Amino acid sequence: SAERITETLPRRKGEEKGAPWQDRPMPFSREQVRRELPSVTSSVYLNAGTFGPLPEVAARAMRARVDASFERGRIGTEEYVSFVQLTERARAGFARTLHAAPEEVALQHCTTDGVNVVLSGKQFSPGDEIITTTHEHPGLLDPLEEIAKRFGVTAHLVEPTLEAISARLNPKTKLVAISHVLWTNGDVLPVREICGAAHSCGAEVLVDGAQSVGAIDVDPRALGVDYYTVSGQKWLCGPSGTGALWVHPDRLGNVRTPWPSYFSKARDAKGARERSDAHRLDATTLSTTSLHGLVASLDWHDAHKQSGALEISARLAETLRARLVSEVGATPFQATHPSTIVSFSIPNADPPALTQKLEKERVLVRFIPGFSCVRASIGFWNDASDLDRLLAVIERAVR
Repeated sequence: SAERITETLPRRKGEEKGAPWQDRPMPFSREQVRRELPSVTSSVYLNAGTFGPLPEVAARAMRARVDASFERGRIGTEEYVSFVQLTERARAGFARTLHAAPEEVALQHCTTDGVNVVLSGKQFSPGDEIITTTHEHPGLLDPLEEIAKRFGVTAHLVEPTLEAISARLNPKTKLVAISHVLWTNGDVLPVREICGAAHSCGAEVLVDGAQSVGAIDVDPRALGVDYYTVSGQKWLCGPSGTGALWVHPDRLGNVRTPWPSYFSKARDAKGARERSDAHRLDATTLSTTSLHGLVASLDWHDAHKQSGALEISARLAETLRARLVSEVGATPFQATHPSTIVSFSIPNADPPALTQKLEKERVLVRFIPGFSCVRASIGFWNDASDLDRLLAVIERAVR
């Protein structure tokens, strides 16, 4: 039976009517969620850590935009005003997700864009040091490698623990760059404590939020973070080519505009002037089609989040960890503070081969290169039948 948590969700001030969840009590119903996500019933969808399932409301919004562009043209005075309003709705949606103000949010094409904005916008000197961990995604490690080459900076890779990071900190450390939730084993790092240690040495902290935002509740200001990146296409279930960067207002002056564009300055009849908020760090030429889908996805996800969905997915992930051990003899990839990512290995089973076998039976997971494990990403759209199917296919595959 579906778990139901009822909460009244009034329409937010300034928002238009239209979305069904804005004007009525919003009970959490897993059956309803699964109806709104066709892809999670056509397969066992356990890979939001790469791409989340796209809600029907987002697909409709994008189709409508494509049809309108095709039939009536893509631009005009009204269309341009609509585009500007749409970007601000997307910005407000990300800000709401991060418990932040819209002026603190820059729109990006992906998490890695946000990483590059910070790294390219900061000033480094030869001899400066950056600390990161051995479990980071290439979307963070590769930009760090380029910055190290360009400026003569030393990037130290340490184990993803507070103790290891604190031990490496010194007066030369300018930046600590880490994930909030590791893409490998799903461990939730102690970001607040890491920020405290880094700030005591005069270093700033950049956090990769690709596997956290949308899966767990995130408030970067409360955590003490300086820069926090967001993926739109993963746990928030938005379309590809969407993301955001949150910048603490006190740190905005530490990041120059990495790619000046038409939108990086405020323009009016008096001319152009440098923007004083995070908008000047926006990525260039955002897709209006993707923005329409993103706004719909952010509203859709937020409504379910407020009805207790994230807690439900966390409990389901905990159930899967236990069942993997007891039913198929799996070895979970240990995490000190587990999230909704469940990584595991099976004795005598090759992770890439096992992933392919699962996919052939419409069970979507992924393997993590270099870590010899299979990763299942548990969302609030999953249910016990998905776990049954995953375990049954694993059992057949390794038999």
